[in-house]
Amino acid sequence: MTLPAPKLDDLTWADMMAAIRRRIPAESDGTWTLHAPVDPGITLLELLAHLLEQRLYWLDQVPDALVVAVLRLLGLEPPRPARPAATVLRIDAQQPGQRGDTAVPVVPAGTELTRDPTGQIVFTLADDVAVFPLAEDGEVTVWTDRDRTADLRARRGVALLAADGAPAQVRFTLPLTGAHPAPGPLCLLVELDAPAASAPSWLPGAVADVPPPAELTWSWFRPGTDVSGEFGKFEKVEDGTAGLRRSGVVRLHPPAGWTTRDTGILVSTPAATYAAPPRLLQLAVNVSAAHHLRRRTASGTDLHEQIDAWLKLPGQHLVLPDAADRLLEATVQLAGQQWQPAPDFTFGAPADRIFVLDRTEGAVVFGDGLTGRIPRPDPDARIAYVTGGGRGGNGGMTGNWTVAPDLPAPPTAVSAANLVRAEGGADPETITEARRRAAASLGEVTRAVTAADHVTLARTTPGVAVARAYPALGEHPGFPCATVPGAVSVHIVPAAPRDDLDREDFVAAPLPDPGTVCAVAARLAQARLLTSEVFVRPPRYREVALRVDLSGDPADRSRVSTVVTAALRRFLDPLVGGEDQDGWPFGQPLRPSALLRAAQRALGDLGDIAAVAIGLDGVASDGAFEACDEVPLGSGALPVLRTVRTRIVPAVEPGEGLT
Repeated sequence: MTLPAPKLDDLTWADMMAAIRRRIPAESDGTWTLHAPVDPGITLLELLAHLLEQRLYWLDQVPDALVVAVLRLLGLEPPRPARPAATVLRIDAQQPGQRGDTAVPVVPAGTELTRDPTGQIVFTLADDVAVFPLAEDGEVTVWTDRDRTADLRARRGVALLAADGAPAQVRFTLPLTGAHPAPGPLCLLVELDAPAASAPSWLPGAVADVPPPAELTWSWFRPGTDVSGEFGKFEKVEDGTAGLRRSGVVRLHPPAGWTTRDTGILVSTPAATYAAPPRLLQLAVNVSAAHHLRRRTASGTDLHEQIDAWLKLPGQHLVLPDAADRLLEATVQLAGQQWQPAPDFTFGAPADRIFVLDRTEGAVVFGDGLTGRIPRPDPDARIAYVTGGGRGGNGGMTGNWTVAPDLPAPPTAVSAANLVRAEGGADPETITEARRRAAASLGEVTRAVTAADHVTLARTTPGVAVARAYPALGEHPGFPCATVPGAVSVHIVPAAPRDDLDREDFVAAPLPDPGTVCAVAARLAQARLLTSEVFVRPPRYREVALRVDLSGDPADRSRVSTVVTAALRRFLDPLVGGEDQDGWPFGQPLRPSALLRAAQRALGDLGDIAAVAIGLDGVASDGAFEACDEVPLGSGALPVLRTVRTRIVPAVEPGEGLT
């Protein structure tokens, strides 16, 4: 339960005076007899009660500075500033009046573009973009086992690599034209149908350095040549997808000698150890991540009126141009010294060169000489700051991006279109919201103490998608036949698509990739108790074969068999199976009666099911199925349905066989 917030200011002046008057006879041994307001002693007590009431009121008021200081003591973030939205822009740049110019223009990082006619919402490119010439109405072609370009065009999702651990590859052909060398990296947007836990690399919630699920090699080739021969290797690959785990921007640095005639891209791996095949939704060229922010610099010349008015007194501040309500961060240099930002002055010393951001006013605030040094006027002061952020940057996809109107015209005509929605923007966090966040954080699991703690920490590992986890207490990989005190083996089931259980790339028994195992193991290693051993392992699957007896003579045997097979496959699924449809419970035995109910529920009036028999791990050599008793799976095991065989048995009338 949640404890109510204590209220300290619950004693009024009248209550205090009534309590004081009741104690006067006993404390004075009856010598104080006049208790009226005309008595000087009563007047003095009334004054003290009035002062105490004021102190109680002050004590019940929690100032913002105290909230920030308490958050820091708890190891939590202070009120967060506005968060900038992010998107991916496809850049088009051309020399004015020189369509088809042989030079490949490069749009530098920091270029500011806007889709707002008023120029209030501005996004800044995160990286340089070499704008390679593209064919008119050209599209990226994809080849896996066959040409998948039509599926990519319709955004149906193209399964790029298998999930069987075998070598795999996929080929792309980019719509580049001409024979131009590369003045910069080849920038690709790779949008995948990935779980929500694997946030795209350009969004604020993306996890840096998330381990890849498989080792990928990016190569190039020239279409029309023998693609079975040697491929050229890129000098450097900046893979924002983390090995095709999530959507991201991939920057490929071509070697010397590469030209835009080499439009083929080969992505290969010696072992496709994915939990499920990565599904491609979109691939685009000439792109860069962009964020809703602007980088500015203010010099001492720009701020000389404010600096010249400084006195050797506390409370100095500098209001930055166009930063009110939009200030995100700043760096300050005064008298050749770098000043450091701080959440507040609570823990500052008199000599500390620190400052605090007043984001509402858009100002840099300095200390008072006791908590933070008082600055001296410096005509060579330099302040670099960032403005932007907020929910105003969120929005849909448009193609009308141009250079911000308050900037000088660039040497090349630059335009852009965002290929994904602009998301992630948030307004500044208020003190009240920060207090709620701090209260919610008290219930967060940070230590692996109980079995439920291991499950929570495994499932919430940042950057990877873990759907389920099962802690096997006492299970040690080195001692499989014994229970080891202090050992915990956490079996994890990764997230895998379950929208269509009949599609060709469906994975019935998903296994965690090596990167996911490493990420979960690293998190549990930090959270475990000192004397415990924690191991992260894949789930143990038991192959199941079922025999379903249909009573009577169904009108459409093929349809009945299809419906029964689909229902039983979903009922035994490790992610959406079970009665609660959140995955078959770890170690729960298989019961013929439960399987019969699930199949009959799906079949409805199409037919009647007489019995369901179960065979485990390929069934016994004599082909025996268990039709009456439950079949145990073992501790922590999960079923995976391999075959369903249906047969027709004669209908049994009630009372038949009785004499």
